[in-house]
Parts: sequence; structure tokens; C-alpha cells
Amino acid sequence: MKQFFVVVFGGLAAIGIGVGIAYGGSYAWRSLKPRMAAFRLPSFSAAVTSAVTPIDGTSISGVRRTIRYTASEEENLIEAAAQVLPAASQKGVTAQAYLIHNLTTGSVVMGHNTDQALPIASVSKLATAVVARKVLSADDRVTITRGIMSTYGNTALFKVGETLKASDLLYPLLMVSSNDAAEAFAQEYGRAAFMRAMNEWAQSIGAYRTYFADPSGLSPKNVSTVHDISLMIDWIRKNDPTILETSLLKTKTIRSHTWVNPTHFLSWSYYSGGKNGYTSEANHTSVALFTLGKNRQVYAMVVLNSKNRDADMLKLLGKVAE
Repeated sequence: MKQFFVVVFGGLAAIGIGVGIAYGGSYAWRSLKPRMAAFRLPSFSAAVTSAVTPIDGTSISGVRRTIRYTASEEENLIEAAAQVLPAASQKGVTAQAYLIHNLTTGSVVMGHNTDQALPIASVSKLATAVVARKVLSADDRVTITRGIMSTYGNTALFKVGETLKASDLLYPLLMVSSNDAAEAFAQEYGRAAFMRAMNEWAQSIGAYRTYFADPSGLSPKNVSTVHDISLMIDWIRKNDPTILETSLLKTKTIRSHTWVNPTHFLSWSYYSGGKNGYTSEANHTSVALFTLGKNRQVYAMVVLNSKNRDADMLKLLGKVAE
């Protein structure tokens, strides 16, 4: 008899809970449906509000389908995306330094603390890619050693002893922000010489307030300004666009490895590449290129020491659309 009551009342409780969940879900859908219909990019809401992972926090996922927009739709798209941000994210740009630089005309649309040197985290890897492509041949074979694997953060999921071509290492470096790939480049060439080459390259293009202490951006001594970073990505755009093309890839498979790029702007047809970063010292950092407007002008947008990188980028995009 006791078992009978347990079964009966247990079943009734399960049914009650199921009905409650169904009713709650239905109510939530009726409440949200009118709001969702107003947005041109409803899937972006999940992207801009998702949690950020530690170290190299490039991870805003869930958006994979490429969506193309005409120039006349861009302003509405940016406004719709901004509306799905939490209220606390809509008050102002949180970044300590930021810049909107029209690279087509050379004019600065908007900036704050543009010459203040701050830690840049994995934005450093753009310079790493430039130098790696300069000092190593694409077919050079790079062996993953224990020393390379001791670097914090194995986002590329390498194994000790495996060998990859230098050109293959570019994918995990830029797509999943692999610190191991950065160290592999540096140690293959000779770490001291590689770091010297990174700093010499920055100086050669006029990025005079930039310094690199390591190839990955883990060191807080890797510093730059939003102005210098815009110079670096403009140089890459003009002189080595393969780096930006790699940053735009959604997935890449090399033998047993498949790397998935988590950058959320990949779904926007006018996103033209870039790099995000995060460390506790640098906070959130980012540089991104956007090709906007009827005249297809190219804008570099840079944020350093941001509390909410995604919201900040949308606000800067909104300034261009005004």
C-alpha cells in the first residue's frame, strides 16, 4: 500500500510540474514574441548576453549563419542589436580607451584616451601573425614541444610531439587565440629574435607606444594604444590581408584538429576581420574592421580595458550609423 501511494502521488507531482513548466514556457513565449518580431537580428541577443570565458575571451557563440545586409539596412541592424543589450550595458562606453578610425578617409570619427598605453592581451597575436609570416616559410615544420605546451591555455588542443606546418599554425592562432601556437612560432624562430622582430615591426609602421614582451599577449607588459592598434590593423589590411581572411573563417580542419571561431561578428556581412583578447590585467580588448555605408568605407574600431566589449563595440557602430 505504501508503494502504491508513492507511485500515485509521485506521478501526480510529476504531472503537476510538467504542466507548470509548459504553462510558464507558453507565458514567456507570449511575452517575448512581440519584442522578438521587432528585431532584425533576433539571434544576436543570445550572443551579446552570453557569458565570457576566461583568458582570450573571444567566445560569444551561437551565431553561425552569414546574414547579408544592404547599406540602407545597416543602421536598423545596429540599432536592433543594441536594443537587446541589458539595460546596464546601454549607459555608455565602458572601455578606458576607444577609437573609431575611418581608414578610407583617414579621419577619426570618435576617440577617448587614444594615446594611453594599456595592456592589449591577445590583440598582440595580430603582430605575432605578421612576424611569423615574415620570418618563417609556410612549409616550415614546427614540432609541438613540452615547452610550448607549458604555455597557459591549450585552446588548440595540441599534443606533445605532433608536427604542423607554419602556415597551419596561423588558424588556431587567430581563430581560437591559441597561446601555444603563438609560442610555437616564437620558439621555432628563436624566442628572443622573434620578440625583437615583433617590436621592430611595430616601430617601423609608426606604432611608437607599442611594446611586446611575449608573442601571446598573456604578459601585462604587452601594451599599446588604440591609435597604434588602428595603425597595425590598417597595415595588415593593406599589406597582408591573409591574416584578416583567416580571422574571418568559421571553421578549419587540419588532420585531427577542427578549430571553430567563436567571434560573434562573423555573421555580419560587413565585418571584415579583427581580434579579441582578455586577461585579468588587460580586461576585455578588441580591434575590428567594418566596411560600412553606400561608399563601402572601412572603419577600424578599437577598445581597451573594456568591462563589456560587445556592448561597447555596438555603441561605437551606432556612432558611425548616426
